[in-house]
Amino acid sequence: MNRRQFLQQAAVASIVLPGTALQPQPAHAATPTADRPGRQAGYYWLQLGNVQVAAVSDGTLRSSARLLSEHQDKVADALKNAYVTSPRSTSVNAFLILASDRRILVDAGSGKLLGPSVNKIVRSLQNGGFGPADITDILLTHIHGDHSGGLTVEGKRIFPAATVHVNRVEADFWLSQANMDNSPEYFRPMFVKGRESLAPYLSAAKLSTFEAGQTVLPGITAVAAPGHTPGHTCYMLESQGEKLLFWGDTVHVAEAQFPLPDTAIEYDLDPQAAISQRQKLFAQAAEKGYLVAGAHISFPGIGHVGKAAQGYQWFPIPYVNDAVDQ
Repeated sequence: MNRRQFLQQAAVASIVLPGTALQPQPAHAATPTADRPGRQAGYYWLQLGNVQVAAVSDGTLRSSARLLSEHQDKVADALKNAYVTSPRSTSVNAFLILASDRRILVDAGSGKLLGPSVNKIVRSLQNGGFGPADITDILLTHIHGDHSGGLTVEGKRIFPAATVHVNRVEADFWLSQANMDNSPEYFRPMFVKGRESLAPYLSAAKLSTFEAGQTVLPGITAVAAPGHTPGHTCYMLESQGEKLLFWGDTVHVAEAQFPLPDTAIEYDLDPQAAISQRQKLFAQAAEKGYLVAGAHISFPGIGHVGKAAQGYQWFPIPYVNDAVDQ
């Protein structure tokens, strides 16, 4: 299905997520009521060269994950100045790429691992005109549950035709019993859930690994960004000279980590390496001017990075509503 077919279908389809009431939010987000069910859009399309890309929402989480910095006072000030409350509202974004005869999903959301405010990938895809069986490939940035949990339900593949692609280092790490045994107790459930999510794809010979720097699919190159996890990977999509970098968990809390890129988060397996990768990726994106897409930047999570007086700043893409009335 191409974008034109999508637009034709969208003309007669609902563009909101039925029955997806969110948890109560701060004052800047309306609280669902009997006469306002609290539905939000689940996808956002843009054109990159001759490729169609959609941000696809898995929902939002309420997060109190600790930010780690040598300058905690500056982090606190950045959050306060940006009106970020605690717990924070955190988007969980995946991305759909329509390229030639492939329908490629970058990350797969949370599934049932993280509660009722997420697990909306399938519904968001369906509202955008695609079903799970339409997906041909899934590119995992890493194997944390909010990126791989949506691959599987009750031991069965949600995306029956898809091949899952993941960095070999990442797969080797999370599928290793020795690594799980040697990890802190806090991280061990991540190993269990990662294995469960990948297991039915492994058994169906639908798991493919690659090395950093390889062309994973036509027009898409793997960019190593280890630190958050050992095989954390970004994907550079290029079409007709335009570029978009899907950078996974490079950013968790934009309001703190753009101005203060040396701020880690407690989920980083190697915080110093994660900081180093963030600083490098920010500098490259600001210098080159290409688009980036973040898994936890406020939906749709796509924009540009620029230098600022302190650190960097985020420039989200302008909202464009190009729906055709019929």
